[in-house]
Formats: sequence, C-alpha cells, structure tokens
Amino acid sequence: MKIDNETIHYEISKYLPKSEPTAIERVDEKRLADEQRVKANETAEQDTIVNISKESQEAHRIQEIISSEPDIREDKVSELKERIESGRYTIDYDRVADKLIQASLEDLL
Repeated sequence: MKIDNETIHYEISKYLPKSEPTAIERVDEKRLADEQRVKANETAEQDTIVNISKESQEAHRIQEIISSEPDIREDKVSELKERIESGRYTIDYDRVADKLIQASLEDLL
C-alpha cells in the first residue's frame, strides 16, 4: 500500500474534531450543489419543451382548420358571376378610390 500525504491527511482528519470543512468536503459540497443546479435546469428545460409542444399542437390544429376551408368560396363566386351576367352588379367608384387611398396611406405609415 502506497502512503502519501493525502492518505495521511485523510486518516488523521478522521480523528480530529470537525470545525471547518476540509478541501475535499468543500469540493464534494460544490459538486453536489452543481448537480442539483443541473437537475433544476433540466427540469426547467423539460417544462419549456412541454409548453412549446402545446403551442405546436395548437398551431397544427389551426393549420388543419384553415386548410380544410376551400381557397375559393364558390357560393360568393357564383353569386357575383350571376349579378355580373344579369347586369345587376354595380361598381361604387368612390368606395374603390377611398379604399385605394386608405391602403396607400397605411403603406406609408
């Protein structure tokens, strides 16, 4: 058995009264505190993953609802087509001009 200073220090320290933590004990305490901090961070990261997952599921559900709706509203198209063909569709030029000006002003701001 090899006897070095650490072994001697360890053996002697077992019989001495404990007043201050030894360097080894301080290192062990620091390591334990670091491990607890890492575990706390892992738990916090897991919570974040769960929250992102819920948000992702909600976004997916919304995307499915939107994609289930038709791109073209056939009822509106057929109604407008009928009004145009029958001559009942009129254009309110003042309203169109107002909307164009409003859109231009919004783009500037």
